[in-house]
Amino acid sequence: MDSSSQRKPGVAQRAFAIVLSRLPAVNNRPGLISFLIDSAEGGKSRPGRLTDAALRGRLAHFDAHSANEIAAVRKALSADNGSAIVYESWPALDSCLRFWYGFVGSQIRPIESACEACGALNRGSVGGAVGESFLRLCGCGQVSRITVPNHLPLPGATTR
Repeated sequence: MDSSSQRKPGVAQRAFAIVLSRLPAVNNRPGLISFLIDSAEGGKSRPGRLTDAALRGRLAHFDAHSANEIAAVRKALSADNGSAIVYESWPALDSCLRFWYGFVGSQIRPIESACEACGALNRGSVGGAVGESFLRLCGCGQVSRITVPNHLPLPGATTR
C-alpha cells in the first residue's frame, strides 16, 4: 500500500508495519485493539490502544486502505487475540507516529478511573472519540464502563 504519496508528493517514502492485536473481551464485549508501529529498519514505537471506532478512522483516513483491506482487518480482529498487520508509507517514522498517536478526534491520551469495588486507581492510555465508552477490567475482577472525556485532566487535578 502506498498511501502517503498523496500526503507529500516528491518526498521519499518508507514502509511501516502497523501490528494490530485484539485484547481479551470484557463482559462479552470486544476488548480494545493494541497497535505497535514497526519500521523496515526495525525501529519500534511504544504500544498504543484504540477503540474500534478510533482504528476505523485511522484506516479510512487518506483513503489509504481499500474497503476490502479494512474488512479483512476487522474480520481478523473480531476474535480475542486476533491479529493483523497493515502497511503504510510515510516520509519518516515520526510522521507515522504523529498520525497514529495524535489522530484528530481520538488522540492517544491518558485515561484514569478508580475501581468502585476496591478503590484501585487504573491508568492507561487509549485512543477513542470523545464520549465513546469501553469496558475496563480491574485486577479485582470488577468491570467498569469508561467514557473518553472531552478534555485532558490537568496535572494534579482530581476527578469526582
